[in-house]
Amino acid sequence: MKNLYLPITVDHIARVEGKGGVEIIVGDDGVKEVRLNIIEGPRFFEAITIGKKLDEALAVYPRICSFCSAAHKLTAVEAAEKAIGFEPREEIQALREVLYIGDMIESHALHLYLLVLPDYLGYSNPLKMVNEYKKEIGIALDLKNLGSWMMDELGARAIHQENVVLGGFGKLPDKATLETMKKRLSEALPKAEYTFELFAKLEQYEEVEGPIIHMAVKPRGDVYGIYGDAISVSDGFEFPSEDYKMHMVERVVEHSFAKHSFYNGEKPFMTGAISRVVNHADKLYGRAKELYESHRDLLRPTNPFANNLAQALELVYFTERAIDLIDEALAKWPIAPREGVEVKDGFGVSTTEAPRGILVYALEVKDGRVSYADIITPTAFNLAMMEVHVRMMAEKHYNDDPERLKYLAEMVVRAYDPCISCSVHVARL
Repeated sequence: MKNLYLPITVDHIARVEGKGGVEIIVGDDGVKEVRLNIIEGPRFFEAITIGKKLDEALAVYPRICSFCSAAHKLTAVEAAEKAIGFEPREEIQALREVLYIGDMIESHALHLYLLVLPDYLGYSNPLKMVNEYKKEIGIALDLKNLGSWMMDELGARAIHQENVVLGGFGKLPDKATLETMKKRLSEALPKAEYTFELFAKLEQYEEVEGPIIHMAVKPRGDVYGIYGDAISVSDGFEFPSEDYKMHMVERVVEHSFAKHSFYNGEKPFMTGAISRVVNHADKLYGRAKELYESHRDLLRPTNPFANNLAQALELVYFTERAIDLIDEALAKWPIAPREGVEVKDGFGVSTTEAPRGILVYALEVKDGRVSYADIITPTAFNLAMMEVHVRMMAEKHYNDDPERLKYLAEMVVRAYDPCISCSVHVARL
């Protein structure tokens, strides 16, 4: 008798950014196929900037994503500055990283409390948690608001920041505002620690346990951070950021408007908070280092659900790190917000760690205009590995109630904290 295959379908994955679905084809003999159907329409956010003046293009890039607009702005500006041969002063770079950390704090808080936690507490959405979990919702909003305020003060708005410009900032907050920022960060630290302890108690499903190749930007200097000029791989390999196309190879897949990415063109890989921890935990310091040492068995490299706990660890780390970066800037106060720049022809690549993982910008400038652009986001890097983990979960539960399988498949996807709209980039260059 011929085996009958039936689809188990999630048309719209809940509590993620963008439009994506899961299709699991199962039969009596097991799982035949698993597809993450990314059905966001093609977005030509590279192509629309070709021929634009450089400063005009830099105003477009943060509009790729409202979740990570600061990450896009700062990475684009660094790629542009590399292209024209400009390097910002240390204190300007420190304050740019504080702005980036605001994005990190807001994004991690929203993901952990409002997108992930409802799964573990049995709620379909975070609004239903309010009465019973007022403390947790309050912490989520406090951390989210802190990150948003930091971006507002340094970026001149909470989303689509315009204040970061070639050569520095359009303006800087005054010294009193930066002192207030330090105070608010110090007050937030216990809330970040509470978040870590909470997520350390949550299950990491053994069904998806297995080897994972992790990639992360190698931080500049001796401390865990966001900016770097090389990519570290968990197998011990390392390559310069400019070689990203050689080792992070994108392929078109028929069921998705977003491409899939493969390490050296062969193996899927993961990027994100857990990948940063796997590759660079030795660069942590302060309270985050202590928490890592006491919970390292839970921050394991073999389970995508560890990404949630790694994000909670980063809430602690980046809260402390922002305080130190502000101190570095204040030590050189007063600071000129901007230096003059000469827009010359050139090519630059910037790799930074967005909340969801490696973000790549490659820009070529000619006659003051963008002549080439390539932007690859963390979710575009993660989709192939994500599909592997959904399949692993399906292979353990395909005989269960289909609704249970759908629920678990969505949890796997949410552990990656995907930003689906950003992952769809189509350009003919």
